[in-house]
Amino acid sequence: MLLAFLAFVVLLAGFVAYAADNIARRAGRRHLRLFGLRPKTTALIVAVAAGMGISLASMLAFFALNRQAIRNIEQADLLRRELNTLKGDVKVVRSDLSKAQTERDAANARAEEARAAGQRAVQQLTQAQTALESARTSTARLKSQATTLQGQARDLQARVKTLTALRGALEARAISNRRALLASQAELATSQKNLTGAQGRASTLDRRLSDVQAQITVLDRRNAAAQAQAQSARTRAVQAQAQVDALQDQLAVLDRSRAQVTAQRDQAAGQLRTLQDQLTAARTQAAQARTQAGSAVQQATQARAQLSTLTVQRDTVRKDLAALKATVAGLQAQALALKNDNDTLRLSLSSSQADVKHLEDEYTRATSELSASRNTELSYSKNSIVYGGVVASVRSLDSFLDAAGTAASARGARGAPPARLAAPARQSLESALRGLNASAYVLCRASGNSAAGFAVDLTCDARPNTLIFTHGSVIRRATINLKAGDEALRGQVQDLIGDAVLDLTRRGVPLENVLNGGLNTASLFSLLTRLAERGGSTAVVGVMPRDDVKPSSQVDLYADIVQ
Repeated sequence: MLLAFLAFVVLLAGFVAYAADNIARRAGRRHLRLFGLRPKTTALIVAVAAGMGISLASMLAFFALNRQAIRNIEQADLLRRELNTLKGDVKVVRSDLSKAQTERDAANARAEEARAAGQRAVQQLTQAQTALESARTSTARLKSQATTLQGQARDLQARVKTLTALRGALEARAISNRRALLASQAELATSQKNLTGAQGRASTLDRRLSDVQAQITVLDRRNAAAQAQAQSARTRAVQAQAQVDALQDQLAVLDRSRAQVTAQRDQAAGQLRTLQDQLTAARTQAAQARTQAGSAVQQATQARAQLSTLTVQRDTVRKDLAALKATVAGLQAQALALKNDNDTLRLSLSSSQADVKHLEDEYTRATSELSASRNTELSYSKNSIVYGGVVASVRSLDSFLDAAGTAASARGARGAPPARLAAPARQSLESALRGLNASAYVLCRASGNSAAGFAVDLTCDARPNTLIFTHGSVIRRATINLKAGDEALRGQVQDLIGDAVLDLTRRGVPLENVLNGGLNTASLFSLLTRLAERGGSTAVVGVMPRDDVKPSSQVDLYADIVQ
């Protein structure tokens, strides 16, 4: 307000000077005279009066528009006296404030001591609760383990009975298969004898067939020769008949000229008789040739019929031979299958016997552990860590297992060795180490509950011992709602810490390697105090490790406000 008033006064002074100068100039130009004064003096008086009037009008207008300024001016003296009074009061208040600050510092010191005492009390309470919870958990675990071992003992007894019955069934089946194999072998021997006889009969029939085919060939040749002779005889008979006809014609001619050629007729008659004799002989030879040809054809037909019969017999014998071969092959396949079944059953029987022996050993060990767990403490509970360490290569595995045995022996395990790793589990671990091809962190846990005085069985897992997080790097961050209540705020922080621990375990860090389960009580209380004192509605909190994180390292976490 004061600045506005000063600005108004400055502007008003300028305006008054300008307006008064213009009015005085116009009055001087008109040469006005007031009270008989000179025009110059009159103009000066007019200018002064105009300035005063304009200033008065402006002040009245300002006060009319801003009455608060008039009241402020009127109350200035009162305010000045009140200000002096307030200054005195301020001095008193400042002295009181100094005393209050001193008392506040003392109260803060006492509060800090009380807070430290409260933290110690909370830690003690937490430790007591943890110990109580651990005792309750141990009691419940021991009861559960006793119940589990009893159930396992009953299951093992049932499995022993089942496997014993299975062994009896397998032995009976093996005996039955052995009898079937002997019967099949006898049947196979009989079939082989039948096959040998059939092969002999087939050979005999083949020889007889060859002889018959040779006879047929000879008969065919004889038949062809007889047919050739018959054809030759026919030809000679035709020739003789032609000569007879010619001679008869000549005889007829000679009869007509008998008188002239009597001698010729007699000669021709002699020739005719000779030719008739030759014709008769030729006809006889032709008849004989026909008879021989018919006999040869009949013999060939009989030979062909015999050949067909022998061929049918040969085909039948061959079919029987093929059937016998198929039967022999089937019997051999059955014998081989029975032999394989016997081998399989023998292996199954051996495996079942080994399983029964293993189950009996497990039953004996479980019974002993159950009895020992009732009377003695457990050296290791199931899935608890026995030993962990860095293994450079497969060659270092023996020394690692020796160290695991030493650690188990220190906890009360006894045996030769105190910590045992089964052969299949060791082979799997060696394969994993070869696959990593670098130094690895091997963590061995107890495969079951192990009572003090007994050897502990191990299950081992290998993972690469590489850097997961560097020190101070944020593992997990979250936005915390500061407007929530104390319990909700504590729940948000604990959820964040749990998520960070879960991230570590997923990356290969064992849960047991995370100290304090994630964050100790003092750090948690300090973080909650800082969050409660922080202004605003939200804050970003991050969880970081104090050192570099590897699967083999102990992880100490802390939480801080990162934004």
